[in-house]
Amino acid sequence: MRWMVWLLVAFAVAVGLALLMRFNHGNVAILWPPYRVEISVNLALALMVAAFAALHLVLVGTARALGLPQRVRDYRLRRQQEAAVGALRDSVLAFFEGRHARVERHALVARGSSVTAAPAALLAARSAQRMQEQSRRDRWLQEAQSDAGAGNALLMTQAELAVEDRRTQEAIEIVERMHARGARHIVSLRTALRAYEQAERWEEVLHTLRLVEKRDALHPAAVRRLRDRAYGELVARKAGDPTALRELWRALRADERALPELAAQTAAALADAGAADDARKIVEQALDAGFAESLPATYARIGGLALRDRLERLEGWRGRYGDEPALLLALG
Repeated sequence: MRWMVWLLVAFAVAVGLALLMRFNHGNVAILWPPYRVEISVNLALALMVAAFAALHLVLVGTARALGLPQRVRDYRLRRQQEAAVGALRDSVLAFFEGRHARVERHALVARGSSVTAAPAALLAARSAQRMQEQSRRDRWLQEAQSDAGAGNALLMTQAELAVEDRRTQEAIEIVERMHARGARHIVSLRTALRAYEQAERWEEVLHTLRLVEKRDALHPAAVRRLRDRAYGELVARKAGDPTALRELWRALRADERALPELAAQTAAALADAGAADDARKIVEQALDAGFAESLPATYARIGGLALRDRLERLEGWRGRYGDEPALLLALG
C-alpha cells in the first residue's frame, strides 16, 4: 500500500513540473568571454538537478567504497557473534543432557565473542568438574576472569566446585567474599551452609540455617536434622561446663528454645554437668509447651527432685497428653 502512495506522489510531482515548464519561457545567459551561451530556464534547472544527482551519486559511491572494509569487518564480527551465541545455546543443552565433553567443544566456539566467552567458560568449568578434569576446570575458570561482569557468577561457581572437592576453607573464603559484596541469595547461603558443615563450624551453621529457614530455602525436615546435629555438636563441645551450656541455651532464639529436641539435649548435658535445677526447669517448660517423646525420659533421669514431686509432674502431663508410651515409661 505504501508504494502506491509514493507512486501517486511521484506522478503528481511530474505533472506539476511539466505544467511549470510549459509556461516558463525565460532564458539563462552564461557569459564566459569571449563566449556567451543562452539556454532556457527549464534546461538550466534540469542540468542543475542532473549535476546535483551525479555529485550525490559520486559522493555516496565514494563513501561506500571507503566504508567497505569496515562493513566487511562488521559483517564478520556479526557472523562470529551469531556463531558464538549458537554455540553457547548448544553448550547449555549439552550440559543438561549430561554430554560434558560436547559442552567443552561448543564452549571453544562460544569464547570467540566477548559477549558469550565468560558464560561459556563457566559452563565448561562445571562440565570439566563433572569429568574430574581439574586442570581443564581451572583453565576455564581462569578464562572466565576476563569478563568483569561475571564476577559474582565466577565466585559462585568457584565456591560450589570447592565444596564438591571438600576444599572447605577456600569455599568459605569465597562465599564470605560474596556476602561482603551483598550477594546473599539463596544459593550462596546453601553453599555457605554446606561449607560450614564440612568445616564443623557449628555456630556459623546455626546462624546460616536461620537465614535459610527464613527464606524457605530448605525442606523443614532437612532444617530440623541439620539444626539438631549442629546444636548437639555445640552441646558436646561444652559438656561438663554448666556456665557455657547456660550461655549456649540463652543464645538460642525463643522459638528455638521451644523445640523439644534442643531442650532435651541441653537438659541432659546440664544434668550431667551437675546443674540439675536448670536441666529440670528446661524440661518442665518444654513439656508445659508441648509433648515430645524425648522429654519424659530426659526428665526421669534428672536427679535432685523428690520422687513424689516428679511423679506428680509426670501425672499432670499424662492427664494433659494422654497415655503416651514415653510418659508411662517415665512413670515406671
